[in-house]
Formats: sequence, C-alpha cells, structure tokens
Amino acid sequence: MTIDYFQYFQLLSLLVAIICYRGLNACNLVLFIPLLLLTNIIELVGNNYRLLGWTHNYGMYNWYIILSTPINLYLYAQMLKIKKNEKPVYVIIAVLSMLFIILNYIFLQGPDQFNNISVVLIEILNIVFSCFVLLRLAFRGDVLVSIFREPYFWISAANLLFGLITLVLLGLQQYIRSYHIVIGKDSLYHAILPVVNIILYSCYSLAFILCRMQINRSSSSLLQ
Repeated sequence: MTIDYFQYFQLLSLLVAIICYRGLNACNLVLFIPLLLLTNIIELVGNNYRLLGWTHNYGMYNWYIILSTPINLYLYAQMLKIKKNEKPVYVIIAVLSMLFIILNYIFLQGPDQFNNISVVLIEILNIVFSCFVLLRLAFRGDVLVSIFREPYFWISAANLLFGLITLVLLGLQQYIRSYHIVIGKDSLYHAILPVVNIILYSCYSLAFILCRMQINRSSSSLLQ
C-alpha cells in the first residue's frame, strides 16, 4: 500500500477535526469531519487502485466530486452567514451547480473519464465564495487584530489559493502534456499539487484549533 506524503496532512487534519469537534460544532463547521473522512478514503483507495485490480481511478474521483460538492456548498453558506434575502440566490446557484455536475457525469464526460469540467466549475465556486467570505471578514472591525484568529479566514484563504492554482494547472493541461513539462523528475502536477495540498490541510488544521480555542475562551469568560 502506498501513501503519499501529503496524505499524512489530510489524516492529521481529520484527527484534529475530531479532537476539536466541540469547537467545529460551535463554528458551524462540523461537516468538515465527514468531508475529510471521505477525502481520506478516496485518496487512500485512489492511490492504490491497482491493488484492487482497477485499470483507472477516475470513477471514484468523479463520485467524490458529486458527494463532496454539496457538503462544501453548505460549509460556504455557514461561513458566509447567508442572509434571508440572499438565501434564494445561493440555493439557485447550488442547485444549478449540482445539476450540471450530475449531468456532466451521466451524459457529457461520463463516468469513465475524469470530469475535469466539473472540477473547473467547483474551483470557480471556491474562488468566488472564498473571496466573499474574506471580504465579509475584512469589513468587520479590528481587522488587523482579529482576522488571523478567525477560522473562516484560514479556510477561505487556503481554498482560494488551492482553487487558483488548480485552475491554472487545468488550463495549462494540454500545454503541459504536449511539452512534457517537469520539475526535476516529476511532472508539474506531481511537483505542485502535493505542496498545495499540504498548505490546504495545514490551514484547515489551524482553523479547527482556532475553533477549539474560541470555545475555551468563551468558557473562561463565563467562569470569571
């Protein structure tokens, strides 16, 4: 069984999320636990698909896209603190996005091809919603003092970085393959994406710890 080094950060992030369960619940981020559990299972199996006798792992990553997207959309709704008048627009965007992803899986790219068009849509949503979360945090008072203590900041900043880099790599996919661009002996994807994943899941872990610290501070305030 093979485990890539960035997967240890995914496993660590899941462990931290479980330990900080009460903090995540208070921050409305508890769905990160099933999301990270799903991520770890998919990455572990996807990295060792040949042991199962499979010829490719596209199918399971396509299912990951379908299953993880509604969880991510719900988490963004929590971080954005969607207002009553904004909710219909957000619901319409979420439903149309899910509809496109499912139709792409069934009719367009299909289950036997990696649904990179769906990934492009997801990363665009990640970039847009992450920017909105960061903007709402920025318009609050005492920005310079408090923003780095905000769990939503670290999650959204990491998602924004990951989304931008993934979009660039997908956009240059044909060029990279045609010219066999490598860094050292690794392809550009294998050289960059693991590092971005490490940053992403490290930021998630930090956000979960900050959620736990907020609970501890609240408890201390009540005791005083």
